[in-house]
Amino acid sequence: MAFSQISRVSLRTLNDILFAVVERESRVVMMHRQAIQWVSISSQELYQGVVGTAQALRAWGIKKGDRVAILSENRPEWTIADFACLLLGAVVVPIYTTLTGDQTAYLLNDSGARAIFVSSEAHLQKIQAIQSRTPLEKIVIMDPVETAHAFPMHRLTAEGPPYRDPQFDAQAQTIRPDDLAT
Repeated sequence: MAFSQISRVSLRTLNDILFAVVERESRVVMMHRQAIQWVSISSQELYQGVVGTAQALRAWGIKKGDRVAILSENRPEWTIADFACLLLGAVVVPIYTTLTGDQTAYLLNDSGARAIFVSSEAHLQKIQAIQSRTPLEKIVIMDPVETAHAFPMHRLTAEGPPYRDPQFDAQAQTIRPDDLAT
């Protein structure tokens, strides 16, 4: 599906954007830099990562209306976490990486975030230092860091289906344009 065809599709929700991208069946929908080379992500890889992450969130009891924070720089995992939350109807709470621990704790408390995605070990340490003062139940780390204190995101994304899951897609279609997203 070409971009001009996507613009003719009825896009009512952010989930519709994800499905329009996935339906393109493109080899490259995203690129990111790893070390000295650019790595592409296909539409199927994006779908697998988003659905795998959403399934983990759902297994943890995250549902429509729950808050999930993302503390990360711009990277593919940010987009995957964002879309995973949106598929469930969870509300995304973006947090600037430059905020202090106390500022971050305030945002987590004010929003009632039950889970958080962090990009790096440094951000994980910031969250661990304040976690007892917040409603956080789960932490997911994007970087490949060995820790018993957070779930590695690469494992969540790998658990997604290698093909479209009509049942999961149908559930995501229950999200409406007037539902809170972020």
